[in-house]
Order: sequence, then C-alpha cells, then structure tokens
Amino acid sequence: MRIALFSEVYWPMVSGVAVTLRRLTDSLTARGHDVRVYSATYALPPGGRDRPEARRSPSVPLFLYPDVQWAFPRFGELLEDVGGFRPDVVHVATEFSMGLAGAKIARRLGRPLIASAHTNYEQYAGRYGMDWVVRPGWRYLRWFYGQADMVLCPSHFYQDYLEARGIGRTELWTRGVDTETFSPRHRDEAWRSALGMAPDDLLVTYVGRIAREKNLDLLLAAWAALGPRRGNAQLALVGRGPLAEPIRRRRIPGVHVVGLLEGAALSAAYASADIFAFPSTTETFGNVLIEAMASGLPSVAAGAGGVLEFARHGDNAWLVAPGSTDAFTAGLERLLADAPLRRRLTAGALRTAEERRWDLIDDRLLEDYRRAAGRKEMVRAA
Repeated sequence: MRIALFSEVYWPMVSGVAVTLRRLTDSLTARGHDVRVYSATYALPPGGRDRPEARRSPSVPLFLYPDVQWAFPRFGELLEDVGGFRPDVVHVATEFSMGLAGAKIARRLGRPLIASAHTNYEQYAGRYGMDWVVRPGWRYLRWFYGQADMVLCPSHFYQDYLEARGIGRTELWTRGVDTETFSPRHRDEAWRSALGMAPDDLLVTYVGRIAREKNLDLLLAAWAALGPRRGNAQLALVGRGPLAEPIRRRRIPGVHVVGLLEGAALSAAYASADIFAFPSTTETFGNVLIEAMASGLPSVAAGAGGVLEFARHGDNAWLVAPGSTDAFTAGLERLLADAPLRRRLTAGALRTAEERRWDLIDDRLLEDYRRAAGRKEMVRAA
C-alpha cells in the first residue's frame, strides 16, 4: 500500500505522537509499503540528514509549546506531491493545519481519509486555564473528524470518550511496545552511579514531557510529603518541556532533571530505575507506562484515562486516585517499602508487555487501511 501521512509533529521532534508515527513508518516500510510523511520543519541534529519519507512545510514555534512547530502548508505544492505519490489512503494524525491540508487533498484526489486521535484536548485546556475553548473546540473536532472515513483511537477509553461527544466511525488503533528496546537487560549501574546512587538505593523515575498537563506538581508535592520516609531514594525526571528549567532551579533534594534521552540512553534510564512514577491523568493511552512495564518496573500511576487499557491494580501496576497528592504519596511510600510487592508488579508488568506485540497491532491497522480503501472504491464504482 501507499500511505500519505500528515502530522504537525514528526522526527526529530520527540513526543508520544512523533515517536508513534516514526515507529509506524519504519514498520510499514519494513513490510514493503510506501509511506510519505508531510510535516512541519524542525531543526535537524548537527550534521544529520532528514528522513527520506519526510516532506516539510514552513513552520513557526507554537506559542504554548515552543518545541512544537505550527506548519503553514503550501497547498498547491502539497497537492502536486501527493498526487504524484498516488496514495491508497491519506492518514491525518493532527487536527490542525497539516491535518486540514491532508483532509482537503484526500477529498480533491478522491482518496479515503483516515484520522487518528491522539490528544485529550479537553484535559489539556483545563491544565492551561483555557476552559473557554472546550465548547467551540468540540464543535470543531466533530466537524473535522466528520470528514474522515474512519477515526482511529488509541484506547477503548478514548474511543468511548469521543463517541460520547458525538464523534462516530471510530475504530481501535492501540499501542504496543518493543521488548528488545525496552527490557530489564538494559539496566546500567554506571547510569545510576552518575546520579549519585549507591547500589542499594532506590531510584524512582518519570519519563515524558516536563509539562503542566503531566501533573508533575503533584508528583513533586508527593515527593516532598514523603520527607525522611523516602530514605536514600532519588527521583529522576527524564524528558524536556517548559517546566524542566523551573524545576531544575528549585534544586529539590533528591530530584534530578535529566533532560531528553533517546535510543540506548533512554532504554538504560528506564531499566536502571526501581520504580516508575506516572501521575498524569490526561493520557489517551500512556506509551511511557507500557515502556516502563517492558523495562521491568513496578509503577505507581494515576488510575485514569487511557492507562486503564492495560494497567491493572495490584497485578502489573499500583493505581491510585487521580489528582490526589495524598494517594500518590501513599502509593510511592508503599512501593518504596514493599520489595515483595515490587517483585509481583514487575512480573505482571513483563507479562503485559509481552502480550502487546506491535506486529499484531500493525496487522490490524493495515486491515483498517484496506477496508477504508475498499469502501472508497465501491463508492466510486457505484
């Protein structure tokens, strides 16, 4: 198949969506399919070349998220390029300028349009004091998704969430994990030593955006509330975002703002921890939690949103009341003190990771692509 993929975020930008789309592109290409990705322009690594499938549009940093570029697609140039590519399906993974361009091009070329939903904008709006955008925002999203032949959702939770708000034709495109990339085998004592950890000290790690919507203020409040009860434990925050530098300047005892890690360094950061902390309540799936599970980590996580697709309290994670500092504090304290519980959650986490194979998920996505293309051909024939 030939797939034209539209997204504001793509490599070298790092986010859950960008990583998901890069992995999808690599997987489909390895299977012999042709993928072309239309995205915004990001600064490439020094001396690096762009990926061969990428087609870039001019862009500027988004005011709320300077790491994200807002694209200004040149429609005529895009239409010519996509027309020459002759895709079987157009997949838009954004509801904004690149997604609008992709939807318009799909209509112009008579190609089936697949939309994938990734972000809970209602929850994000609340975190940034922008509740006034929620009502008009849902009107816009109903209009945007209404153009699609199929709307792909990362979890049953978010599928139900969208359907309850009037968005139809939904299907499940769940997420998996690479158990070679994320594995307990990547534990690295040198990485721990660099944080000042003794061999028997416990390391609590968070991986993700260092941003308000991830509820990191709650995690830091829980960390402070533990006080002497945390003993020699340390907390590592892995990622980047607008809160990274403010947290670093606070010089909180036992807290390390590590920064963005990728590749082998990220694998080591996961596997070298002893507990994973995930306070976010805005997830439509929770990629980092399943990566932590594959790395053999017992997790304390907010029991809300898309993580409930795979996280089971007491079996593969320790789920606590969302938005409660007291509950998160108690969860951290329990895992820090209870080694048998940590071992039980680790065993369940590894079983869960093994069950979420990417090849089966990719098989289903390709079948959705084929179904959408087949329906469009039937309509055209009629």
